[in-house]
Order: sequence, then C-alpha cells, then structure tokens
Amino acid sequence: MLLRRLIYCLLFIFLIWLALATRHHHEWFSPLIAEYGGDTFWAGAFLFLLRMLFLKIPLWKLALVGYGLGVADEFTQLYQAPWANQVRATVLGRLLFGAGFLWSDILCYAVGILLAFVFIWLLERQYKTNGAEV
Repeated sequence: MLLRRLIYCLLFIFLIWLALATRHHHEWFSPLIAEYGGDTFWAGAFLFLLRMLFLKIPLWKLALVGYGLGVADEFTQLYQAPWANQVRATVLGRLLFGAGFLWSDILCYAVGILLAFVFIWLLERQYKTNGAEV
C-alpha cells in the first residue's frame, strides 16, 4: 500500500506541475491544452490526491466526490464578497479557489476526473491481474 500511495503522490505532484506549466508556459502546449489543460490537470491531480489518502474507498465514489468538490469550488466563484476577492487576489487563493466562474471549467473537471479515473482503474486492475499488492 505504501508503494501505491507513493505512485499516486508522484502523479499528483506531476499533474500539479503540468497544470501550472499550462498557465506559465503557453508555448510548450497546443492552444487547446494551454487554454483548458490547467483545469483538466488540476481535476486529475485532485483524484490522485484523494486516491492516495483513501485507498479503501471505491474509486467511483472518490471520482464523484472529486468532481463534486470541483464543481462546488467553481460555483463559489460567483460569490463576490470583498473578503473572498481579497483571498482570490493572492497566488494561493487564485490557485485554490480560482478567479472567475466559467462553464468550460466544469467540463474540464469532468474530463480530468474521467482520465485520472481510467488511469487509476487500469493501474489497479493491472496489479490485481499480476497478483501484486501495490
């Protein structure tokens, strides 16, 4: 189980790096990935984080929780109180809570969660098929 947690932790870190790279190095990516990749990678990273923390919870439940939290976070961006905008004005606040509501982000979260779900499912299936407990 420790190896599984390590794998998910490394994938989480990689996807967070990739999400940040899409924001700061547009030239590295196609225009589509530069525009929508950050939110897609963020959602995938979040599912890897949840899986790292909760190995025994069914993956589909974690995917629903991850997507639900992403959508909830997106809708909080409609709340424009001065204190909330001050938090969003910081780098960490903008990374965690976003800057403005976009319907496209909700689709990006679905795609990111789905891709991470399939990756985790295939990885765990492969290890079960080989009889290894990772």
